[in-house]
Amino acid sequence: MMRIVAAALSLCVAHAVTAGTPADYAYAFPIETNASTVDAATSAWRVDLTPAVYRWVQSADLRDVEIFNAADHPVPMALVAAAPTTTARESRAALPALAVPAAAAAAGASDLRLVIDRDADGRLRRIDAGEQKPSAQPGRDWIVDASGFDHAIDTIALTWSEPASGVVARFEIESSDDLEHWHGAGGATVLALEQDGARLERRDIALGGVRAKYLRLRRADDGATLRELRVEARSVERTRAMAERVWTSAEHAAASDAAPGVVRFDYVLPAPLPIDVARVGLASDNALARITLFARLSDAPDAPWVRIATQTAFRLRQGDDVLRNDDISIQLARRAKAFRIESANAIAEAPDLMLGYRPDSLVFLAEGAGPFVLAVGSATARHADYPVDAALSTFRASLGKDWQAPTATLGEARPSGGDAALKPAPPPVPWRRWLLWAILVAGAAVIAGLAISLLRGAKEPPR
Repeated sequence: MMRIVAAALSLCVAHAVTAGTPADYAYAFPIETNASTVDAATSAWRVDLTPAVYRWVQSADLRDVEIFNAADHPVPMALVAAAPTTTARESRAALPALAVPAAAAAAGASDLRLVIDRDADGRLRRIDAGEQKPSAQPGRDWIVDASGFDHAIDTIALTWSEPASGVVARFEIESSDDLEHWHGAGGATVLALEQDGARLERRDIALGGVRAKYLRLRRADDGATLRELRVEARSVERTRAMAERVWTSAEHAAASDAAPGVVRFDYVLPAPLPIDVARVGLASDNALARITLFARLSDAPDAPWVRIATQTAFRLRQGDDVLRNDDISIQLARRAKAFRIESANAIAEAPDLMLGYRPDSLVFLAEGAGPFVLAVGSATARHADYPVDAALSTFRASLGKDWQAPTATLGEARPSGGDAALKPAPPPVPWRRWLLWAILVAGAAVIAGLAISLLRGAKEPPR
């Protein structure tokens, strides 16, 4: 195995960059490895960056992050892409939904006596409550046949023919395998609203993986009747867990002047982060606004703002429930720390902006003796580039294609170079410019001296 390590390390030749020390960086984090996992295969380690590390990052591309061994020598390291740790497959199916007659629904779930008519495929065709006459009052409960859906139900999506808008409907969901014994499965509010040209819809109800042959949808409000209700079941099968997302609150900063009729709010993060999701929260109840989210991908004051998403943001209160807009999935070309919200609708208070990201990871080779430290935060120091991928390929060729570097953790930060490392270096002395000016001045003096000598010679009378 040591031959493999030596071969891997021999591949890691840095570009021509002056080697630094931890003192070139503001803070250092001790890297803690699990001693019980140390063996010949742990010549490479993976460490996930924490919010405390990002706090001191100065470079948007994380060039001011470096790992050192016990001799304060930099070791081969590289950012590694967060490989997807979750594979998901979504299944969808329309489920038969039959309205429960009003008299049967009023009797309660425990007294539900139904005659069920099925078709040749076993699907529900008719529900009869044994009434002599059909009720004139439309039913507000539905029985949904999920027996043909061979997956756990993560969500159901509701659609209806009318009314087209003005709907705020609260549903309680129950599940059963025999239409006699019912169990609570969740509940949510669906919406279909329209105001000043802004359309707002929320039709999904999360059930969290319910497995049952039947679902019962019970209206818990007295709103308008939903005609021709249709139900679609959705299931997402996940095989591996996703890396945990970290959420951070963006600080509201003073905004520049906006165009007439537009409100603007600017936000800033303590450091550039790999943001992939945003959550906009309006501050007032029963508020609705069409918003546009921007990001600035550079610290330059004249850098342009890039539009990344639009959304109808809302905050509606129904009793004790507060309904909010969904999160926004975003894709940025690079890490960002400055964000902006604009809206043509009046917004009295700055919305809350929560931003989520999955931490970057570094893989380093344990060259030299430990303990190892991760140094971060410098206005001038930059780590070298190493072909670590080639080294990892060497490990996988010997240890198996599924081999992954074991994970190390970061300890508490301690000052290294301190705030002095965060200050830009003074501009270099322009020796060449000064030398050029000196030569020009000296040349001008020589020319002036020659001119004066010639003038004096011309004034002397001939003898």
